[in-house]
Amino acid sequence: MMEMMQIWAKILEPVLIHFIAINIVQMMGLHADAAFLTTMAAVMVLPFFCYMMKKDGCFQKKRKTLAIRKTAEIVLLGIGANAVCSILLNLINCRAGFSNDAQEALFGSSFAVQLVGIGIIVPIMEEVLFRGLVYNRLKAYNNEWLSMILAAGIFAVYHGNPLQILFAFPMGLLLLAVYEKEGTLMAPIALHMAVNISSILFTAAGSL
Repeated sequence: MMEMMQIWAKILEPVLIHFIAINIVQMMGLHADAAFLTTMAAVMVLPFFCYMMKKDGCFQKKRKTLAIRKTAEIVLLGIGANAVCSILLNLINCRAGFSNDAQEALFGSSFAVQLVGIGIIVPIMEEVLFRGLVYNRLKAYNNEWLSMILAAGIFAVYHGNPLQILFAFPMGLLLLAVYEKEGTLMAPIALHMAVNISSILFTAAGSL
């Protein structure tokens, strides 16, 4: 029992670090929008997470580069997956009436901060956190399929509300599948960026 608790403590350690960083940023009392505060937290923890990945030996395991053509394919996959999931979730939300205040706050922020922060910096941080650290640590104790399901579940639940969980779980599985297939963290980073940036652009276009 004690050993199992220690294993889960190690797996969830980086998630706790990010949670603490978010709360520290919020307590600083900055008069900034949600996207800026989220980006600040990501910038704070990213160096620590990269150090943790290096200490875990993950950089040595995943050194493959990503070709331009493959990157383009992954970007298109991300845009398509985002469009399909968004349509399905909008249909679900129309019936269930889930609250999505957190995402609406992010998309109500400065457009430039959204693109740079939510579109680029946050996806890098989340991939290092959830795929680079949480997933690889899970794989040290479980088989690949169970680790993928658990990691996607942690990724989804951490997003906080029912609508985002419904979106994040299949997206988490897709990010992990791309990570395993391509053998480099750059693959899910490219996919995640495509999903977030396309969401920002779709939302901006819809508000015009």
